[in-house]
Amino acid sequence: MPQATDIVLGGDGYMIQPGTYRRSSDGSAESITGSIVLRDFVGGQRRAIQLEPERGWDSEGVGPALFGQGVEPWPYQASHADAVIAVPSSTSRIPSALLADAIYIGIGRYLYRAVAISSPTWSDFTQIADLGSGVTITGLAPFAGKLAIACGSARDITLIDPVSLALTTLQTGEKAYQIIAYATRLAWSDATPGNAARIRLTTGGGLDDRQLDSDIVRMVLHGGKIAIATRSSLYLLGGRSDPANGVWLGEVEPAFTQGMWTGPNDFQTLVSFGGKLYAWLANQLMEWNPNSGASRQGWRSTGIEGRESFDATVAGNWLIVSIRALNGSGQLWAYDGTGWWLMESGIVRAWPISLAGTARSDLLAFRHGSTTYDIYRLSPRDATNNALRSSGAWRTSLLDAGRPESPKIWRSVQATFATPEQRGNPVSTDPVTVEIRYSIDGGATWTSHVSMTISGPPMQSLTLGGPIASPPSSAYLQVEVRWSSVVDWTPTLTGIAIIWDRTDAAARRRRWQMTVQARDRSIERNGGLHPRTAPAITADLWTAWSVGSVLPMRDVDYDQDPVERNVRLIGISEARPSASPGLPPDVATLALTLIEI
Repeated sequence: MPQATDIVLGGDGYMIQPGTYRRSSDGSAESITGSIVLRDFVGGQRRAIQLEPERGWDSEGVGPALFGQGVEPWPYQASHADAVIAVPSSTSRIPSALLADAIYIGIGRYLYRAVAISSPTWSDFTQIADLGSGVTITGLAPFAGKLAIACGSARDITLIDPVSLALTTLQTGEKAYQIIAYATRLAWSDATPGNAARIRLTTGGGLDDRQLDSDIVRMVLHGGKIAIATRSSLYLLGGRSDPANGVWLGEVEPAFTQGMWTGPNDFQTLVSFGGKLYAWLANQLMEWNPNSGASRQGWRSTGIEGRESFDATVAGNWLIVSIRALNGSGQLWAYDGTGWWLMESGIVRAWPISLAGTARSDLLAFRHGSTTYDIYRLSPRDATNNALRSSGAWRTSLLDAGRPESPKIWRSVQATFATPEQRGNPVSTDPVTVEIRYSIDGGATWTSHVSMTISGPPMQSLTLGGPIASPPSSAYLQVEVRWSSVVDWTPTLTGIAIIWDRTDAAARRRRWQMTVQARDRSIERNGGLHPRTAPAITADLWTAWSVGSVLPMRDVDYDQDPVERNVRLIGISEARPSASPGLPPDVATLALTLIEI
């Protein structure tokens, strides 16, 4: 049935004075153009929402270049299938130690030695000792020119001469789980039954010990002292030995008490780096810095979390941590003191050890159930022995242009690559492929924006990307820059520029301005007479304005566009032209302003 009146407001019909109807958008201009520029990458990854412009979200295989002002594929990685070592396991720690000119590791009952630190190339480990059936090596430490070997309760602490490979016993009956060299002496956690909370120390004139509150879990050097983690507390032990009296001068200092043991993986990682202590506690990596002002007696979360940890090490100038993420993936993380970078993901690479420059490399990580392991170079040695990874990606956080509640039209994405010096091999002819992708669904799917293959010699300046052919619309955008086919040079990412248009929500609402006639027996569209009197029409409109409630409205074109919209009457102005000849005294006109809700 056709609409009888010009509009219907709150269920009542009204006739509009000719020439007064206006309908428009509300608010300011619809399109606001802006840009996002990322040009400093200090701080690494692990920033989900772009609160800090220099940090991105997790993406594998890149690291900082130009002291964090750029990003490039990193680090160099090579796999080695070793024909000698026993099969590593992610459930059994592989201890390591540097003695003289070589790295030593223990896998199960066997002790192995790597090639000399000075060797330019890597080869298989050499087995140098078999500690016997039922023995598992739990710790290694250099001591008095020999290597001390801890084997838990299965065997007394054993010393091996690195030249003759002769095995001797430190002292009959002394057994250890954790073992560490400190101040030319040896300290260990007692592995004899009933003494798991006792630390033993050589003094040069005998042995001394200290009793702690609960079982000792890990021991590392930190701040010139021994950091000792038990199942309930963290202690520091310094001091020195007194050979003449056979005692240790120094007492354990309680540093922190967590109060409970949250799981067998607690303190699986305990490592000192940059003057701070890092520990795996309650499924996350915690940083202990009592001078930082952080809560919980100096502990704070680093943002690295997962199901379990497979230890950590300091290699080169990096802290390297191996974990199994909450999604089950193995991850190898690197920390440079300012931020975290994801080195590897996928299979678990456990028990990372520092190679101290052996074979021009810095790090080795084992694979569960395989004698193939991974070797990494974290710092370049020369033009050909670089630290570049064959592929990698830098991914931004979720970008929202400061307005997460508003959809944006993402018009352009452009990446700049620049370096004031030659990086990598200056005469390389390697063709490197660089691609820019974007995602509007939080990284669930990706769309390729532009890709280019650049053949050497290396370029020091390059701009890639520009306007997007079919600009997407979303509240968030992620951008990813990917490198592949990298051998000995790569463009260095130094900036990402994004241009967007924001659709203002206020401009998507309708606004009406019109003058309504209030008179008795008004003639409606169909020729009929309106049933309400002029005073009733006037009173209804003033009531709607004063109450301020939301009213359903059928517009003048409802017959063609049958949509009922919710509006609010926000402005009203009444005029009574009673002095006009021929008009009844109750006739009025009411100028209305309505806005869509």
